[in-house]
Amino acid sequence: MIQNNDDDMQDIPLPDDTDNTEQAEESLPQETAADLPEALMTPDGNFSSEWYRRFDELAPYADTLSKFRRPEALAKSYANLERLKGYPGIDDAPRMAAFRAAVGLPDSAEQFSIPRPDDTPDELWNPTLVNSLAQVAYEYGVPPKAMEALTARYAQEGRHFIKEMQLQQQESMQQADAQLQELWGPRYESNMHTVAAFLHTMGERAGVDTEALLHNPALRAEPAFAQLMLEAASLLQEAPMRSGMPSDGRREAHRIAHDPAHPLHEAYMRTSHPQHRYANEQYDRLAFGRQL
Repeated sequence: MIQNNDDDMQDIPLPDDTDNTEQAEESLPQETAADLPEALMTPDGNFSSEWYRRFDELAPYADTLSKFRRPEALAKSYANLERLKGYPGIDDAPRMAAFRAAVGLPDSAEQFSIPRPDDTPDELWNPTLVNSLAQVAYEYGVPPKAMEALTARYAQEGRHFIKEMQLQQQESMQQADAQLQELWGPRYESNMHTVAAFLHTMGERAGVDTEALLHNPALRAEPAFAQLMLEAASLLQEAPMRSGMPSDGRREAHRIAHDPAHPLHEAYMRTSHPQHRYANEQYDRLAFGRQL
């Protein structure tokens, strides 16, 4: 038989009938309404105020997202954005108009501003062409900044091209002069002066500015042009334009240009000579019958 030991029973704790639920709840941390995140939606189905601020990745788009009050509006906007994916092409005018509006392009070609790049020479900058390019950029949906960058690159390449062309022209003219100097020898200077005087006389008769011809890079770079003009001047001396001109005049003009012993030869040959103008006029009078 097992005997109960009252002393042992006293050491065993008895269950407490006291309700400790309230005490347990009080021991848990309490959250206030300010600590709870605001719901994304309001009971009426709208977005809550500044709902997008709950997402850090949406911070850059806060201004745009603040315009959307209902989810269906946001969904429609996204659907329209999906339809705009890909280049619309100029044949679809409504879609191109939506494309311009979506990406913030100008509403008209007149709103394109294509500034003239620095150091752009006049021969490269054509305002009429720039306006035409602005119209094309508008029609094809080209961003103004892209058009400005393309224009700057075109001007840069154009300046490089012009510089290269000038160097090539200079080299060609030097080669042409070298050929003529080799061909004519010591008579190079006088022959070139004869060509210039002949062109001047013919230009006066025809009403043509011969200075442009004398400095034309294409003609200067072609030695055959100077040779032809010299031959034409020789024919003119043999058959003067004015009848009755004494043949001695042609011979005298020839001596001025080619005979170092002639009193006017040095003045005729040296442009810095104080009597160069007088000698040149006398040569033209004798060789071509020019009225002084």
